Amino acid sequence: MSLPVVVLSRSGLRRLQIGHPWIFPDHIVSGLEGEAGLVRLEAPAGNARGAAVLNPDSRIPLRVVSRRADFGDDGSERETWWEQRLDRAIRARAFRLAVGAEACRWVHAEADGLPGLVIDRFGGVAVIQAGCRWADDIAPRVAEVLVQDHGVHGVLARHDGTFRRHEKLKEGVEVLAGDVPATVLWRNPGGEGLLIETDLYKGHKTGGYLDQRENHRFAAEQLAPGGRVLDAFCYEGGFALHLAAGGCDVTAWDSSGPALERARAAAERNGLADRIAFDECNVFDRLRAADQADERFDGIVLDPPALTKTKRDVSSARRGYKELNLRALKRLDEGGRLLTCSCSFHLDTPGFLEVLREAANDARRNVAVLEVRGAGVDHPRRLAFPESDYLKVVLLEVRGDG
Repeated sequence: MSLPVVVLSRSGLRRLQIGHPWIFPDHIVSGLEGEAGLVRLEAPAGNARGAAVLNPDSRIPLRVVSRRADFGDDGSERETWWEQRLDRAIRARAFRLAVGAEACRWVHAEADGLPGLVIDRFGGVAVIQAGCRWADDIAPRVAEVLVQDHGVHGVLARHDGTFRRHEKLKEGVEVLAGDVPATVLWRNPGGEGLLIETDLYKGHKTGGYLDQRENHRFAAEQLAPGGRVLDAFCYEGGFALHLAAGGCDVTAWDSSGPALERARAAAERNGLADRIAFDECNVFDRLRAADQADERFDGIVLDPPALTKTKRDVSSARRGYKELNLRALKRLDEGGRLLTCSCSFHLDTPGFLEVLREAANDARRNVAVLEVRGAGVDHPRRLAFPESDYLKVVLLEVRGDG
């Protein structure tokens, strides 16, 4: 049986040609009214150009899975293509990551050729998030493969993100396979090998921020060992724990009481409670108070939640990022370092660097960029898919007043 056909416009064909995996309604000539599932992509002249998964109810109705004209002609390929890519993605992590990594991103959606499918591993448990109809439909079968072939004893679906509303998918959390405990403990390899606890059912995203896992260790290497360091927006203490283990005296701020309780428990578990002072507060307000009191730090980490999730809010997000970084830079003496982050995709790396330049100028500080980083190697960035390059992490050093 041949695949259903969706005909692309010239603009849709151009988008397909450059390799972007998302095709929007105004790029489609016909076929958008079809049923959800795998479809063949064709030019108006009728020649095949590739394949995609279709969800006619989505703002992104087509997610490209191949630019091969003959994709799916072999019936077996239609059933097994995702299993091959799943296996390849997991094997790639085993190759790239440090031996003994107990938690990592196994599948990074379109960046791994698996539309909307995110899989994070925490010890013996895998957590799935489905960001499109195809990923939602395939999730139970993915769970079976993960248990049978990839050594996990439980699989949890964290289908509770608001992003699912754009696909008209139900939100909820459910166990797809095996046994999934409320929390898991795992060690971050390298450095002090800290023992981390993740709340699988209630933690942010899939339970934790694995995209910052390598940056936690980087911060401990770069920010004033033996000095006083601020971790602003500390959440469950990922940066704070590593900084304390690296010899810093840490002040950690966050507005979430439950997150701070988990951070305190983690500090106790790792023998670091005497090196971290936690404070529940509004970080914007607390930074203003620190400015008024002339409170000083040797190093600062700024890792706020995304200040914008839409293009129309970029201007206000820029103002927020500028204020945070301006106040942080004013709290550092010469030689002090700031590790500042943005996970807002709509503010790209050049835009974020421009905000930092404006903040440094208004703070009257001479500032050097020491390094620009992103998510860890288990979060690959696809060149033709800029949406996969969302996390910006910039290390700055104050070189004096200016």
